[in-house]
Amino acid sequence: MEELSSLDKVLKAGEFLKVSPPGEIDDVFNDIRGLVNDDITLQQEIGPILSECNTAQFHSTTLPDSESQVILTKYNQLNDSDFIDFQTGMKFSFDHLRMKTSDAVDYNEHLGEDEFRDELYAQGEEYLSEHFVGGKLGVFPINKELFPIYSESPDAIDAQEGYVICIINNKYSPENFYNGRWQATWVFDSTSNTLTGHLKINIHYYEDGNVQLNVEKKVSEPIEDSSSDLQQLSVNVFTAIKKLEKQIQLSINENYQTLSESTFKDLRRKLPLTRSKIDWLKIANYNIGEQLGNINH
Repeated sequence: MEELSSLDKVLKAGEFLKVSPPGEIDDVFNDIRGLVNDDITLQQEIGPILSECNTAQFHSTTLPDSESQVILTKYNQLNDSDFIDFQTGMKFSFDHLRMKTSDAVDYNEHLGEDEFRDELYAQGEEYLSEHFVGGKLGVFPINKELFPIYSESPDAIDAQEGYVICIINNKYSPENFYNGRWQATWVFDSTSNTLTGHLKINIHYYEDGNVQLNVEKKVSEPIEDSSSDLQQLSVNVFTAIKKLEKQIQLSINENYQTLSESTFKDLRRKLPLTRSKIDWLKIANYNIGEQLGNINH
């Protein structure tokens, strides 16, 4: 069979990056680097793939000479490397390979004032402090002319006017062999007064094994029209978000209970409880019958 070119290796291996578990993209990248074995081609071609990964996973970065953090999404992305931080009104560049920001410039003259966006952001910060301590928030007006990337994507949103609220909260605990991410995209359509949400939950546990939980939910809720009172409208939006996220959490808990009481129970073989771990790498050397017999005695 003909060997793949370095370019083909990069493109195929790049698919692994797109599904890398939370907090483990560097590990996957290093593995890919070994597989491709061509740093020049890798550096030349991996940029767009990393850009897609960083925006899809809401990577957060700090602006130069600032403590302000901004998340990278397709909703504030001008092109592969340029983004806008609506909180500071700055446009900046991001190097997806070196994971560094640069060239921050004032962009306020292109953005203008947006009172409702500010109200949504204030409500969002309060919401994060209550439910996702350490989480990151982005609130972006829907502007398909300024941000053509998301309007051209396969999962482009239908709303022509409104706002996108992006919430990300990562929990990295490699010393305990797990990493997790809660990621939510909420779209408020100001024309129909409808809120739609797309939530993704990903947990990876890898002590003596490899277990992943992946949950995706899409939900929607009508929002009471309070356009004459923007602060109240922003409160209504986040009240709906809290309600829908609570429903999703309860649904996940119910599924866990079902898995524990029925599905997993049916999969288990009826074996004695040893209360000890098995070294699966040495399983061929175990005399299972003898060891189980010793335990029973």
